[in-house]
Amino acid sequence: MPKKIISILKGTEGASSVEFALLLPVLVMLLTGIIQLGMAYSNYISITHAAREGARLAAVDRYSDGVVRERAYPVVPDSVSLSFPHGNAHGEEAVVTVTYTKRIDIPFWGIVSVPISSQAGMRIEY
Repeated sequence: MPKKIISILKGTEGASSVEFALLLPVLVMLLTGIIQLGMAYSNYISITHAAREGARLAAVDRYSDGVVRERAYPVVPDSVSLSFPHGNAHGEEAVVTVTYTKRIDIPFWGIVSVPISSQAGMRIEY
């Protein structure tokens, strides 16, 4: 073989580009996954706040599903439920449960639906 062909075959001029092209999908998937999980955690915090606020409102006799849905901004909960496990007399507990389904879309991996739920309870004051 001529020397020029051997030097071309042994050359490493495009190796870093090939390595980058092989790793790019993994890096994009990892970065997008981190961002999506951060957004899911932010939604969890919103849902937790809405459940606490709903329990507080139920404890002082001003509960409504609409108010709890507003408090969960920017998330629109799938369901909001109020229950009184031991009755609704003074001193008993009002429990609010808020649920939401977060859709996580990671490139090259797929779409996963993650249920997020939070529950809060407070003693009835009225």
